[in-house]
Amino acid sequence: MNYVRGFAPWLCYAALSPVDWRLGTGTAALAALWLLAGQLRARSVDLLGAATCAFFVVMAVVASADPASGLRNWICALANATLAATALTSLAVRRPFTLAFARAEVAPEFWHAPRFIRVNMVLTAIWAAAFTLGALACAFVVRFEDSATAPLVTVQVLAFVVPFALSGRYAARAKAAAGQAIA
Repeated sequence: MNYVRGFAPWLCYAALSPVDWRLGTGTAALAALWLLAGQLRARSVDLLGAATCAFFVVMAVVASADPASGLRNWICALANATLAATALTSLAVRRPFTLAFARAEVAPEFWHAPRFIRVNMVLTAIWAAAFTLGALACAFVVRFEDSATAPLVTVQVLAFVVPFALSGRYAARAKAAAGQAIA
C-alpha cells in the first residue's frame, strides 16, 4: 500500500489528464504536495517524493499559465524521463528509491544489510530501465503522432505494470532466499 501511495500523484495525473491536462497536473501537484508535507512532518523526505512534487508543481504552473503549451504533448515522455533520472540518481548515490518502500516491509535491523541494499539496487535498476524505455517510447510516439492517445496510454501502462510485476517477483525471490539463509 505504501508503494501505491508513493505513486498516487502519477496515478492522479494518469486518471485525470485525459479529461484536461490542467486538471491532471493540478490534482497530481496537490497530491504530491500533500505527500511531501507528510514526509516533511515525519522528517523522512525521499528522492522520489521530492522529484514527483517538483515535476508536478512545474507542470501544473505551465498548464495553468499556458493551457495550449506544446509541453502538453510531451508530458508522457517528460514524466518518464523525470522518473528515470530520479531512479538513476538514486542508484548513483547508492540510495535506491525503492528503499523508502522496502523499509515498510522489513524489520529495521535489516535496513543497512548489504543484501537488502543490493536487492533494492536491482529493484531500482528495473524501474530505471522501464522508465527510460517508457520515455523513449513516448518520445517516439509523440514525434510521429502527437495526438496518438492509445499508444501513449499503452506505453504508460507497460512502463508501470511490467516493472511492478518484475520487481514483485524479484523481491519475493530475494525474501525467500533471505529466509533460507537465516534458517
